[in-house]
Amino acid sequence: MSEGQMTVGSYELRNCVASGTSTQIWEVVEAGTPMQLAMKLMLDDARKDATEKSVLKHEFKVGKSLEHPAFLQFRELEMNRDHAFFIMDFFRSPSLKTHITSNLAAIQSVFPKVAESLIPAFQYMHESGWLHRDIKPDNILVNKAGEVRVIDFSLSSKVMGTVGKLLSGKQKSIQGTRTYIAPETILKKPPTELTDMYSLGVSFFEVLTGQPPFAGDSPNDLLKKHLSEDPVPPSVINPNVTKELDRIILQMLQKNPAKRLPGMQELASAFRTVNCFEVNPLELHERTQKELIQQQSDSVDKRLDSRADADRIAKGIAAPVKHKKKVKISEKLLREEEQRKAALAAKQQGGMPQQPMYQPQMPMQPGMYPGQPMQPGVMYPGVPGQPPPGYAQMPPQQMPPQQMPPQQMPPQQMPPQQMPPQQMPPQQMPPQTTGQTVSAPPPAGQIAANNSEEVTTEDLMDLMSELRIE
Repeated sequence: MSEGQMTVGSYELRNCVASGTSTQIWEVVEAGTPMQLAMKLMLDDARKDATEKSVLKHEFKVGKSLEHPAFLQFRELEMNRDHAFFIMDFFRSPSLKTHITSNLAAIQSVFPKVAESLIPAFQYMHESGWLHRDIKPDNILVNKAGEVRVIDFSLSSKVMGTVGKLLSGKQKSIQGTRTYIAPETILKKPPTELTDMYSLGVSFFEVLTGQPPFAGDSPNDLLKKHLSEDPVPPSVINPNVTKELDRIILQMLQKNPAKRLPGMQELASAFRTVNCFEVNPLELHERTQKELIQQQSDSVDKRLDSRADADRIAKGIAAPVKHKKKVKISEKLLREEEQRKAALAAKQQGGMPQQPMYQPQMPMQPGMYPGQPMQPGVMYPGVPGQPPPGYAQMPPQQMPPQQMPPQQMPPQQMPPQQMPPQQMPPQQMPPQTTGQTVSAPPPAGQIAANNSEEVTTEDLMDLMSELRIE
Protein backbone atom coordinates (compact mmCIF):
# COMPACT_ATOMS: atom_id res chain seq x y z
CA MET A 1 0.00 0.00 0.00
CA SER A 2 1.28 3.45 -0.85
CA GLU A 3 0.79 5.68 2.20
CA GLY A 4 1.19 8.95 0.34
CA GLN A 5 -1.26 8.22 -2.43
CA MET A 6 -3.39 5.66 -0.50
CA THR A 7 -3.44 3.26 -3.41
CA VAL A 8 -3.33 -0.52 -3.64
CA GLY A 9 -2.38 -1.88 -7.00
CA SER A 10 -4.24 0.23 -9.55
CA TYR A 11 -6.99 1.26 -7.13
CA GLU A 12 -7.26 4.43 -5.08
CA LEU A 13 -8.64 3.94 -1.58
CA ARG A 14 -11.42 6.43 -0.73
CA ASN A 15 -13.22 5.28 2.40
CA CYS A 16 -12.96 2.37 4.83
CA VAL A 17 -16.45 0.84 5.06
CA ALA A 18 -15.81 -1.97 7.54
CA SER A 19 -12.91 -3.49 9.41
CA GLY A 20 -12.37 -6.98 10.84
CA THR A 21 -9.61 -8.96 12.50
CA SER A 22 -8.02 -10.04 9.23
CA THR A 23 -9.60 -7.96 6.45
CA GLN A 24 -11.02 -4.50 5.67
CA ILE A 25 -13.69 -3.38 3.19
CA TRP A 26 -12.76 -0.21 1.26
CA GLU A 27 -14.58 1.98 -1.18
CA VAL A 28 -12.16 2.37 -4.10
CA VAL A 29 -11.91 3.92 -7.54
CA GLU A 30 -9.92 2.37 -10.38
CA ALA A 31 -7.34 4.74 -11.78
CA GLY A 32 -8.59 6.50 -14.90
CA THR A 33 -12.26 5.57 -14.38
CA PRO A 34 -15.10 7.12 -12.33
CA MET A 35 -16.55 3.75 -11.35
CA GLN A 36 -16.87 3.13 -7.64
CA LEU A 37 -16.00 -0.39 -6.50
CA ALA A 38 -15.47 -2.28 -3.25
CA MET A 39 -12.25 -3.98 -2.19
CA LYS A 40 -11.81 -6.69 0.44
CA LEU A 41 -8.23 -6.14 1.54
CA MET A 42 -6.19 -8.47 3.76
CA LEU A 43 -4.28 -6.87 6.61
CA ASP A 44 -0.53 -7.28 6.65
CA ASP A 45 -0.44 -9.73 9.56
CA ALA A 46 -3.18 -11.93 8.08
CA ARG A 47 -1.46 -11.98 4.71
CA LYS A 48 1.41 -13.85 6.32
CA ASP A 49 -0.98 -16.68 7.31
CA ALA A 50 -1.49 -19.25 4.55
CA THR A 51 -4.86 -20.32 5.97
CA GLU A 52 -6.21 -16.76 5.83
CA LYS A 53 -5.04 -16.38 2.25
CA SER A 54 -6.79 -19.66 1.40
CA VAL A 55 -10.05 -18.38 2.88
CA LEU A 56 -9.85 -15.21 0.76
CA LYS A 57 -9.32 -17.29 -2.40
CA HIS A 58 -12.26 -19.56 -1.46
CA GLU A 59 -14.63 -16.63 -0.92
CA PHE A 60 -13.73 -15.11 -4.28
CA LYS A 61 -14.33 -18.45 -5.97
CA VAL A 62 -17.85 -18.79 -4.50
CA GLY A 63 -18.79 -15.18 -5.20
CA LYS A 64 -17.51 -15.36 -8.76
CA SER A 65 -19.71 -18.41 -9.45
CA LEU A 66 -22.95 -16.71 -8.33
CA GLU A 67 -24.69 -14.53 -10.88
CA HIS A 68 -27.89 -13.33 -9.28
CA PRO A 69 -29.28 -9.82 -8.58
CA ALA A 70 -29.14 -10.49 -4.81
CA PHE A 71 -25.35 -11.18 -4.92
CA LEU A 72 -22.54 -8.75 -5.61
CA GLN A 73 -20.60 -9.27 -8.83
CA PHE A 74 -17.00 -10.33 -8.12
CA ARG A 75 -14.49 -8.88 -10.60
CA GLU A 76 -10.80 -9.44 -9.79
CA LEU A 77 -8.50 -11.26 -7.34
CA GLU A 78 -4.92 -10.10 -6.79
CA MET A 79 -2.40 -11.67 -4.38
CA ASN A 80 1.33 -10.96 -4.23
CA ARG A 81 4.11 -10.10 -1.79
CA ASP A 82 2.76 -6.59 -1.22
CA HIS A 83 -0.97 -7.09 -0.96
CA ALA A 84 -3.90 -9.51 -1.22
CA PHE A 85 -7.41 -8.41 -2.18
CA PHE A 86 -10.38 -8.97 -4.47
CA ILE A 87 -12.63 -6.42 -6.17
CA MET A 88 -16.45 -6.55 -6.28
CA ASP A 89 -19.32 -4.18 -7.04
CA PHE A 90 -20.00 -1.47 -4.46
CA PHE A 91 -23.50 -1.42 -2.92
CA ARG A 92 -23.83 1.80 -0.92
CA SER A 93 -26.23 0.62 1.79
CA PRO A 94 -25.98 -0.40 5.44
CA SER A 95 -26.41 -3.92 6.70
CA LEU A 96 -29.71 -5.36 7.87
CA LYS A 97 -28.28 -5.33 11.42
CA THR A 98 -27.74 -1.57 11.21
CA HIS A 99 -31.34 -1.05 10.10
CA ILE A 100 -32.61 -3.15 13.03
CA THR A 101 -30.67 -1.14 15.60
CA SER A 102 -31.27 2.31 14.08
CA ASN A 103 -34.70 2.30 12.43
CA LEU A 104 -36.65 -0.88 13.14
CA ALA A 105 -40.04 0.41 11.93
CA ALA A 106 -38.62 1.37 8.52
CA ILE A 107 -37.00 -2.02 7.90
CA GLN A 108 -40.14 -3.82 9.09
CA SER A 109 -42.19 -1.85 6.55
CA VAL A 110 -40.06 -3.32 3.71
CA PHE A 111 -39.68 -6.76 5.31
CA PRO A 112 -42.04 -8.52 2.84
CA LYS A 113 -39.90 -7.28 -0.07
CA VAL A 114 -36.69 -8.24 1.75
CA ALA A 115 -37.99 -11.77 2.37
CA GLU A 116 -39.20 -12.13 -1.22
CA SER A 117 -35.69 -11.24 -2.42
CA LEU A 118 -33.63 -13.28 0.04
CA ILE A 119 -35.49 -16.58 -0.19
CA PRO A 120 -35.09 -16.96 -4.00
CA ALA A 121 -31.46 -15.84 -3.67
CA PHE A 122 -30.62 -18.67 -1.27
CA GLN A 123 -32.67 -21.08 -3.36
CA TYR A 124 -30.51 -20.12 -6.35
CA MET A 125 -27.36 -20.54 -4.24
CA HIS A 126 -28.41 -24.03 -3.14
CA GLU A 127 -29.30 -25.02 -6.67
CA SER A 128 -25.84 -23.81 -7.70
CA GLY A 129 -24.33 -26.31 -5.27
CA TRP A 130 -23.36 -23.97 -2.42
CA LEU A 131 -24.44 -23.47 1.20
CA HIS A 132 -23.87 -20.09 2.80
CA ARG A 133 -23.54 -21.36 6.41
CA ASP A 134 -23.27 -17.87 7.95
CA ILE A 135 -26.60 -16.19 7.24
CA LYS A 136 -27.15 -13.27 9.63
CA PRO A 137 -28.27 -9.61 9.43
CA ASP A 138 -24.62 -8.43 9.34
CA ASN A 139 -24.09 -10.26 6.03
CA ILE A 140 -27.14 -8.82 4.27
CA LEU A 141 -27.04 -5.31 2.80
CA VAL A 142 -30.39 -3.52 2.35
CA ASN A 143 -31.20 -0.13 0.84
CA LYS A 144 -34.25 2.03 1.58
CA ALA A 145 -36.20 0.49 -1.29
CA GLY A 146 -35.79 -3.00 0.17
CA GLU A 147 -33.22 -4.23 -2.38
CA VAL A 148 -30.76 -6.71 -0.88
CA ARG A 149 -27.23 -7.97 -1.44
CA VAL A 150 -25.82 -11.06 0.31
CA ILE A 151 -22.14 -10.90 1.24
CA ASP A 152 -19.39 -12.91 3.01
CA PHE A 153 -18.93 -16.41 1.60
CA SER A 154 -15.92 -17.27 3.76
CA LEU A 155 -17.71 -20.21 5.45
CA SER A 156 -19.60 -21.40 2.35
CA SER A 157 -19.29 -25.06 1.44
CA LYS A 158 -20.51 -27.44 -1.22
CA VAL A 159 -23.90 -29.06 -0.89
CA MET A 160 -23.34 -32.71 0.03
CA GLY A 161 -25.21 -35.53 -1.59
CA THR A 162 -26.59 -38.50 0.28
CA VAL A 163 -23.37 -40.46 -0.04
CA GLY A 164 -21.28 -37.49 0.96
CA LYS A 165 -23.32 -37.00 4.13
CA LEU A 166 -22.80 -40.62 5.11
CA LEU A 167 -19.06 -40.55 4.51
CA SER A 168 -18.35 -37.14 5.97
CA GLY A 169 -19.18 -38.05 9.57
CA LYS A 170 -18.96 -35.37 12.22
CA GLN A 171 -17.46 -31.99 11.41
CA LYS A 172 -14.08 -31.19 12.91
CA SER A 173 -15.18 -27.84 14.34
CA ILE A 174 -18.24 -25.69 14.87
CA GLN A 175 -18.30 -22.84 12.37
CA GLY A 176 -20.82 -20.00 12.40
CA THR A 177 -22.15 -17.23 14.59
CA ARG A 178 -23.61 -18.50 17.88
CA THR A 179 -26.72 -16.31 17.80
CA TYR A 180 -27.79 -17.67 14.38
CA ILE A 181 -26.26 -21.17 14.39
CA ALA A 182 -28.45 -24.21 13.73
CA PRO A 183 -28.77 -27.05 16.28
CA GLU A 184 -27.32 -29.65 13.87
CA THR A 185 -24.23 -27.49 13.42
CA ILE A 186 -23.74 -27.40 17.20
CA LEU A 187 -23.96 -31.21 17.19
CA LYS A 188 -21.30 -31.25 14.40
CA LYS A 189 -23.62 -32.88 11.90
CA PRO A 190 -23.12 -32.22 8.16
CA PRO A 191 -24.79 -28.95 7.06
CA THR A 192 -27.71 -28.97 4.62
CA GLU A 193 -30.00 -26.50 2.88
CA LEU A 194 -32.19 -26.62 6.00
CA THR A 195 -29.23 -25.41 8.05
CA ASP A 196 -29.36 -22.15 6.08
CA MET A 197 -33.15 -22.06 6.58
CA TYR A 198 -32.72 -22.11 10.39
CA SER A 199 -30.23 -19.20 10.31
CA LEU A 200 -32.53 -17.27 7.99
CA GLY A 201 -35.42 -17.88 10.40
CA VAL A 202 -33.39 -16.42 13.28
CA SER A 203 -32.60 -13.37 11.13
CA PHE A 204 -36.28 -12.90 10.21
CA PHE A 205 -37.26 -13.22 13.87
CA GLU A 206 -34.82 -10.41 14.75
CA VAL A 207 -36.25 -8.14 12.05
CA LEU A 208 -39.82 -8.73 13.23
CA THR A 209 -39.14 -8.22 16.94
CA GLY A 210 -35.90 -6.24 17.21
CA GLN A 211 -34.16 -9.09 19.06
CA PRO A 212 -33.03 -12.67 18.34
CA PRO A 213 -35.10 -15.55 19.70
CA PHE A 214 -32.37 -16.75 22.08
CA ALA A 215 -29.93 -14.97 24.39
CA GLY A 216 -27.62 -16.44 27.01
CA ASP A 217 -25.44 -15.30 29.88
CA SER A 218 -22.51 -17.12 28.31
CA PRO A 219 -21.64 -18.56 24.87
CA ASN A 220 -22.32 -22.12 26.06
CA ASP A 221 -25.65 -21.08 27.60
CA LEU A 222 -26.69 -19.63 24.24
CA LEU A 223 -25.77 -22.85 22.43
CA LYS A 224 -27.82 -24.89 24.93
CA LYS A 225 -30.88 -22.76 24.22
CA HIS A 226 -30.56 -23.45 20.50
CA LEU A 227 -30.60 -27.16 21.32
CA SER A 228 -33.37 -27.33 23.94
CA GLU A 229 -35.43 -24.15 24.30
CA ASP A 230 -38.47 -23.49 22.11
CA PRO A 231 -38.73 -19.93 20.75
CA VAL A 232 -41.77 -17.80 21.52
CA PRO A 233 -43.95 -16.68 18.59
CA PRO A 234 -42.80 -13.29 17.23
CA SER A 235 -46.27 -11.84 17.92
CA VAL A 236 -45.66 -12.27 21.66
CA ILE A 237 -42.96 -9.60 21.40
CA ASN A 238 -44.50 -7.63 18.52
CA PRO A 239 -48.32 -7.95 18.52
CA ASN A 240 -48.41 -6.40 15.05
CA VAL A 241 -47.08 -9.67 13.57
CA THR A 242 -49.82 -11.89 12.19
CA LYS A 243 -50.48 -15.44 13.39
CA GLU A 244 -49.87 -16.77 9.87
CA LEU A 245 -46.33 -15.38 9.88
CA ASP A 246 -45.83 -16.79 13.39
CA ARG A 247 -46.42 -20.31 12.08
CA ILE A 248 -43.91 -19.89 9.23
CA ILE A 249 -41.15 -18.49 11.46
CA LEU A 250 -41.63 -21.17 14.12
CA GLN A 251 -41.49 -23.87 11.46
CA MET A 252 -38.20 -22.44 10.18
CA LEU A 253 -36.85 -22.64 13.76
CA GLN A 254 -37.69 -26.28 14.43
CA LYS A 255 -34.89 -28.12 16.26
CA ASN A 256 -35.27 -31.17 14.06
CA PRO A 257 -34.46 -30.31 10.40
CA ALA A 258 -37.04 -32.86 9.21
CA LYS A 259 -39.82 -30.76 10.79
CA ARG A 260 -38.84 -27.61 8.91
CA LEU A 261 -40.16 -26.72 5.48
CA PRO A 262 -38.64 -29.02 2.82
CA GLY A 263 -36.67 -26.27 1.12
CA MET A 264 -36.42 -22.65 0.04
CA GLN A 265 -38.92 -23.16 -2.78
CA GLU A 266 -41.65 -24.19 -0.31
CA LEU A 267 -40.66 -21.29 1.95
CA ALA A 268 -41.05 -18.85 -0.95
CA SER A 269 -44.54 -20.24 -1.69
CA ALA A 270 -45.57 -19.80 1.97
CA PHE A 271 -44.47 -16.15 2.00
CA ARG A 272 -46.37 -15.34 -1.18
CA THR A 273 -49.71 -16.07 0.52
CA VAL A 274 -49.09 -14.61 3.97
CA ASN A 275 -49.92 -11.18 5.35
CA CYS A 276 -46.96 -10.22 7.55
CA PHE A 277 -48.40 -7.40 9.70
CA GLU A 278 -51.78 -6.35 11.04
CA VAL A 279 -50.99 -2.64 10.43
CA ASN A 280 -48.27 -1.02 8.35
CA PRO A 281 -45.30 -0.77 10.74
CA LEU A 282 -44.44 2.80 9.74
CA GLU A 283 -48.00 4.01 10.32
CA LEU A 284 -48.10 2.24 13.68
CA HIS A 285 -44.75 3.77 14.64
CA GLU A 286 -45.89 7.30 13.71
CA ARG A 287 -49.11 6.88 15.68
CA THR A 288 -47.20 5.62 18.70
CA GLN A 289 -44.74 8.52 18.48
CA LYS A 290 -47.56 11.08 18.40
CA GLU A 291 -49.15 9.52 21.48
CA LEU A 292 -45.78 9.50 23.25
CA ILE A 293 -45.14 13.16 22.39
CA GLN A 294 -48.62 14.09 23.66
CA GLN A 295 -48.01 12.22 26.93
CA GLN A 296 -44.65 13.92 27.36
CA SER A 297 -46.24 17.32 26.69
CA ASP A 298 -48.94 16.69 29.30
CA SER A 299 -46.29 15.55 31.76
CA VAL A 300 -44.22 18.71 31.14
CA ASP A 301 -47.28 20.91 31.69
CA LYS A 302 -47.98 19.19 35.01
CA ARG A 303 -44.34 19.54 36.08
CA LEU A 304 -44.41 23.26 35.20
CA ASP A 305 -47.58 23.75 37.22
CA SER A 306 -46.01 21.90 40.15
CA ARG A 307 -42.88 24.05 39.96
CA ALA A 308 -44.94 27.25 39.84
CA ASP A 309 -46.96 26.15 42.88
CA ALA A 310 -43.76 25.26 44.74
CA ASP A 311 -42.24 28.68 43.94
CA ARG A 312 -45.36 30.49 45.15
CA ILE A 313 -45.40 28.50 48.38
CA ALA A 314 -41.70 29.20 48.96
CA LYS A 315 -42.29 32.93 48.46
CA GLY A 316 -45.44 32.96 50.57
CA ILE A 317 -47.67 33.91 47.64
CA ALA A 318 -51.16 32.49 47.56
CA ALA A 319 -52.16 30.48 44.54
CA PRO A 320 -54.51 32.26 42.12
CA VAL A 321 -58.17 31.59 42.78
CA LYS A 322 -60.07 30.15 39.90
CA HIS A 323 -63.24 32.09 39.10
CA LYS A 324 -66.42 30.14 39.32
CA LYS A 325 -68.51 30.12 36.22
CA LYS A 326 -71.80 29.94 38.12
CA VAL A 327 -72.71 32.14 41.12
CA LYS A 328 -75.55 30.98 43.33
CA ILE A 329 -77.75 33.88 44.47
CA SER A 330 -79.56 33.35 47.75
CA GLU A 331 -83.31 33.78 48.08
CA LYS A 332 -82.80 36.59 50.56
CA LEU A 333 -80.88 38.68 48.04
CA LEU A 334 -83.49 38.06 45.35
CA ARG A 335 -86.32 39.00 47.75
CA GLU A 336 -84.62 42.22 48.86
CA GLU A 337 -83.92 43.18 45.25
CA GLU A 338 -87.56 42.61 44.25
CA GLN A 339 -88.78 44.64 47.24
CA ARG A 340 -86.42 47.48 46.39
CA LYS A 341 -87.62 47.60 42.80
CA ALA A 342 -91.28 47.47 43.90
CA ALA A 343 -90.79 50.32 46.39
CA LEU A 344 -88.99 52.43 43.78
CA ALA A 345 -91.73 51.82 41.22
CA ALA A 346 -94.47 52.72 43.76
CA LYS A 347 -92.69 55.92 44.74
CA GLN A 348 -92.43 56.99 41.11
CA GLN A 349 -96.14 56.23 40.48
CA GLY A 350 -97.33 57.83 43.75
CA GLY A 351 -99.15 54.67 44.85
CA MET A 352 -98.54 51.55 46.85
CA PRO A 353 -95.68 49.26 45.91
CA GLN A 354 -96.65 46.27 43.85
CA GLN A 355 -96.25 42.82 45.31
CA PRO A 356 -92.84 41.37 44.27
CA MET A 357 -93.03 38.58 41.75
CA TYR A 358 -90.53 36.45 43.64
CA GLN A 359 -92.06 34.18 46.27
CA PRO A 360 -89.84 31.95 48.40
CA GLN A 361 -90.73 28.31 48.31
CA MET A 362 -92.04 26.87 51.54
CA PRO A 363 -92.97 23.32 52.43
CA MET A 364 -96.59 22.21 52.10
CA GLN A 365 -98.42 22.01 55.39
CA PRO A 366 -101.31 19.73 56.26
CA GLY A 367 -104.59 21.16 55.01
CA MET A 368 -102.94 23.41 52.40
CA TYR A 369 -103.26 23.21 48.66
CA PRO A 370 -100.73 24.31 46.03
CA GLY A 371 -100.74 28.09 45.57
CA GLN A 372 -102.49 28.80 48.92
CA PRO A 373 -100.90 31.84 50.65
CA MET A 374 -99.68 31.79 54.22
CA GLN A 375 -102.39 32.79 56.69
CA PRO A 376 -101.50 35.61 59.06
CA GLY A 377 -101.12 34.44 62.59
CA VAL A 378 -100.12 30.90 61.62
CA MET A 379 -96.54 29.81 62.16
CA TYR A 380 -94.93 27.77 59.31
CA PRO A 381 -91.77 25.86 60.12
CA GLY A 382 -88.79 26.55 57.88
CA VAL A 383 -90.04 30.02 56.80
CA PRO A 384 -87.63 32.94 57.50
CA GLY A 385 -88.79 35.08 60.37
CA GLN A 386 -90.90 32.31 61.94
CA PRO A 387 -90.19 30.65 65.27
CA PRO A 388 -88.29 27.36 65.23
CA PRO A 389 -90.09 24.01 65.20
CA GLY A 390 -91.54 23.02 68.55
CA TYR A 391 -93.75 26.06 69.05
CA ALA A 392 -97.44 25.23 68.98
CA GLN A 393 -99.66 27.14 66.59
CA MET A 394 -102.99 28.71 67.59
CA PRO A 395 -105.72 28.04 65.05
CA PRO A 396 -107.44 31.19 63.79
CA GLN A 397 -110.74 30.28 65.53
CA GLN A 398 -109.02 30.32 68.97
CA MET A 399 -108.01 33.96 68.71
CA PRO A 400 -109.79 36.04 71.38
CA PRO A 401 -112.48 38.35 69.97
CA GLN A 402 -110.80 41.48 71.35
CA GLN A 403 -107.68 40.65 69.36
CA MET A 404 -109.46 40.26 66.04
CA PRO A 405 -108.27 43.01 63.70
CA PRO A 406 -110.76 45.58 62.42
CA GLN A 407 -111.97 45.58 58.88
CA GLN A 408 -109.41 46.45 56.33
CA MET A 409 -109.37 49.90 54.87
CA PRO A 410 -108.71 50.48 51.21
CA PRO A 411 -104.96 50.60 50.51
CA GLN A 412 -105.26 54.09 48.94
CA GLN A 413 -106.20 55.71 52.29
CA MET A 414 -102.74 55.06 53.65
CA PRO A 415 -99.86 57.13 52.26
CA PRO A 416 -97.29 54.89 50.54
CA GLN A 417 -94.37 56.32 52.50
CA GLN A 418 -95.81 55.10 55.83
CA MET A 419 -95.83 51.47 54.82
CA PRO A 420 -92.36 49.86 55.08
CA PRO A 421 -91.67 47.33 52.29
CA GLN A 422 -90.83 44.53 54.71
CA GLN A 423 -94.33 44.73 56.23
CA MET A 424 -96.12 44.09 52.97
CA PRO A 425 -98.43 41.09 53.42
CA PRO A 426 -98.62 38.37 50.80
CA GLN A 427 -101.47 38.42 48.31
CA GLN A 428 -104.72 37.40 49.94
CA MET A 429 -106.76 34.43 48.84
CA PRO A 430 -109.98 33.18 50.47
CA PRO A 431 -108.87 30.88 53.27
CA GLN A 432 -110.24 27.37 53.33
CA THR A 433 -111.63 26.79 56.83
CA THR A 434 -113.84 24.28 58.50
CA GLY A 435 -117.07 26.30 58.74
CA GLN A 436 -115.73 29.44 60.46
CA THR A 437 -114.60 32.56 58.62
CA VAL A 438 -111.57 34.36 59.98
CA SER A 439 -110.51 37.70 58.54
CA ALA A 440 -106.82 38.26 57.96
CA PRO A 441 -105.23 40.97 60.12
CA PRO A 442 -104.58 44.20 58.24
CA PRO A 443 -101.16 45.80 58.01
CA ALA A 444 -99.84 47.65 60.97
CA GLY A 445 -100.46 51.03 59.35
CA GLN A 446 -104.16 50.31 58.90
CA ILE A 447 -104.58 49.37 62.58
CA ALA A 448 -103.25 52.75 63.52
CA ALA A 449 -105.68 54.54 61.20
CA ASN A 450 -108.80 52.77 62.44
CA ASN A 451 -108.10 53.07 66.17
CA SER A 452 -106.75 56.62 65.89
CA GLU A 453 -103.73 55.47 67.92
CA GLU A 454 -100.08 55.32 67.04
CA VAL A 455 -98.85 51.75 66.78
CA THR A 456 -95.25 51.33 67.93
CA THR A 457 -92.76 48.52 67.43
CA GLU A 458 -93.40 47.26 70.97
CA ASP A 459 -97.13 46.92 70.14
CA LEU A 460 -96.30 44.78 67.12
CA MET A 461 -94.04 42.54 69.19
CA ASP A 462 -96.78 42.13 71.81
CA LEU A 463 -99.27 41.23 69.10
CA MET A 464 -96.92 38.61 67.69
CA SER A 465 -96.24 37.12 71.12
CA GLU A 466 -99.93 36.74 71.80
CA LEU A 467 -100.25 34.48 68.81
CA ARG A 468 -97.83 32.01 70.42
CA ILE A 469 -98.63 29.47 73.08
CA GLU A 470 -95.84 29.35 75.64
